[in-house]
Amino acid sequence: MRKFTLSLFLAFLLGAATFSLIQVARGQGSAGGNPILSSETQGENQRQIQGAAGEEPQQPDIGFIDSPSATCYQPDAGRDACYINWYYLSVGASPNYMITMTLTLNDRGPVAHTQGFFQTSMYVPYSMLGDGFKVACGPLGAGGNPLLGNAYAYTIRARDSAGLASANYGTVYCPAYQP
Repeated sequence: MRKFTLSLFLAFLLGAATFSLIQVARGQGSAGGNPILSSETQGENQRQIQGAAGEEPQQPDIGFIDSPSATCYQPDAGRDACYINWYYLSVGASPNYMITMTLTLNDRGPVAHTQGFFQTSMYVPYSMLGDGFKVACGPLGAGGNPLLGNAYAYTIRARDSAGLASANYGTVYCPAYQP
């Protein structure tokens, strides 16, 4: 009886070791792991809606981020200091709740993070961002436009309570610093 039990135990261990070596392969998705449900491009600007991993919803409930008039201004022409701001940032997700909206500039990383609390839309007016985000204006042509200074890429991402995400990408050019 001992030999039979020992043989059965060794067979079980061998089977468990074999199955532990087998791994499930998954299909390729987008870089963030969530499939892109909708995408729009206008000039250099691009907007995307990404869904949660798993089944794609029939109709996404999160809206595109509205971020008109990205502006870079130079309050003092004698200084190489500009400020980037938006007239407003807005996104809605009815009937879901908005969880976060994050603003990222170039390589600086996140510069603003807004959180929601049981609200179906998020609206951030220019005054909530103060003067804006201080950046270097740069010399003529630094951003690729011969009449302007540095160019700054921005990304605005929003996420709702159902796991849907929306993103808005763009570029803003600053006036040139001319000492």
